[in-house]
Amino acid sequence: MRSLRRLAPVLVLLTAPGLAACGGDDDNPEDAPPTSSSPDSPEVPTETSSETTSETTSETTGTGTAGALPAPCDVLTPEDVEAAFGVPVGDPSFGGGGTTEQDLAWQSENCSYEAEDLVEVQLALTGPDDFTEGEFTCPEPSAIASTVEPVAGVGQSAWWERDEAPPLEATLRVCTEGYNFDIDLDYEDGVDFEGDPKEQSIALAETVLEKLGS
Repeated sequence: MRSLRRLAPVLVLLTAPGLAACGGDDDNPEDAPPTSSSPDSPEVPTETSSETTSETTSETTGTGTAGALPAPCDVLTPEDVEAAFGVPVGDPSFGGGGTTEQDLAWQSENCSYEAEDLVEVQLALTGPDDFTEGEFTCPEPSAIASTVEPVAGVGQSAWWERDEAPPLEATLRVCTEGYNFDIDLDYEDGVDFEGDPKEQSIALAETVLEKLGS
């Protein structure tokens, strides 16, 4: 019996350090598993990406082609030319060209109709982006050996230019805030024609203005 009493304290002493160690593990904050302190942090790049996409969409919409001019052959039909000049014409011929006058230069898209053995009628359409030198404006024709006179009531401004040397070559230039166009007439040499080419060109210009919006 005395031997058992002497061993009891030893067992208690051996067990106590283990209990202390277990209690220390529970009370040590450094051993606790990490926790997330910023649950909203993934939303930050999402908001930035959304704003960037919105700005890009706005810029793309603002630079659309809503104000682009149609092709001239979509504006001028054979029936329009026949109604203005009183002669039948063939199928349209689409092309383009460049013009240099004074300190300005611009490109144009052209549509031509020909009345056989009589006259070729061409519509040359130009927008602000087609000016390659100088700013978009309405230059008064300044060809040598031709007469130029203003034409009232057609577009914002207009001029009639006629070459004095035969055969008859003439141009009606019409300008608006958004576009310019020339109606060029090139008659065959020595032909007789009815009507007034100037008034016929004005009638055709009014059709073009109505379709494009002046």
